[in-house]
Amino acid sequence: MTTTNNNSNEVYNMTSGLFPCICVAMYETLLSPSVFEESINDGEEEFYYDTVDFSDWKTELTKVAQEYLNDCVIDSLRNYGLENIEACSIWSPKYYNYHQDELVMDVTMKKDWQKIMQEKIEAWRDNDDVKKYISKYWHSYSGYINLMPESLDEVLTEEDEERQLAAYLTLAMLVEGSLRPYDEVLEDLYYRMDDFSDYERVNVIEEYYCDSFEAAKLIKLWDDDDKWNELYWSLRDKIGAPWRYDKDCDRLWGKKDCGYEWRADSDGKRLLFWAVQQELTVEELYNMAA
Repeated sequence: MTTTNNNSNEVYNMTSGLFPCICVAMYETLLSPSVFEESINDGEEEFYYDTVDFSDWKTELTKVAQEYLNDCVIDSLRNYGLENIEACSIWSPKYYNYHQDELVMDVTMKKDWQKIMQEKIEAWRDNDDVKKYISKYWHSYSGYINLMPESLDEVLTEEDEERQLAAYLTLAMLVEGSLRPYDEVLEDLYYRMDDFSDYERVNVIEEYYCDSFEAAKLIKLWDDDDKWNELYWSLRDKIGAPWRYDKDCDRLWGKKDCGYEWRADSDGKRLLFWAVQQELTVEELYNMAA
């Protein structure tokens, strides 16, 4: 979509899928919030995990994408009629079968940018890098239908202005040396996201209880090896060991993020997980053992 701002410049709304000046792909890449979660959860205290809300992550990544555009893209295109690129949001597909995440951008161009484009394209006629790029990326092949112009002449005659502009600016970045491989862009954005702090620290035991105070009491008891061992054998004596035959006591799963699990590596921990899953208080456990 094209609009005109107060300065008579033309504003085009497009995505990085059309104009690959940046890459914000998060599915199975360095920019996945799960990669960040793994880094901050390394060495975390027992029963704690840190989780990232996907919408918060996308909001921060949009800000970081703007920083990247400011530092690495916009200035390289000033002589091509570009006024500004504004990172607006990140579009994510419902399924990742055919698409990745894309940055939605408002690209502001001078009113006479197409005249500038004509002059630049004439200067590219003998540019081998431009020819190779068009040949490699803008031609159809088995299983893929290309919608981009397949020559410099087609860029000039392209009727879809957004597609024409995207093709022109992409080639301009190529000529200027600012069109970087996706893996380099992803790595750059990954390090820029290093200061992200809008994540939540969660205690999985507390997630199972309506009363965080009772959860804290149970954790304190668990941390006291002698008292927990005494309670364990008292319960074994009074009620048997129902936790030993309940497969659900093999592990706990995070409720806010089910990607996290804790395995019962001892019978004492199976008792703990059994108590947690039934939301039993410390008092109720001692009453059972009495």
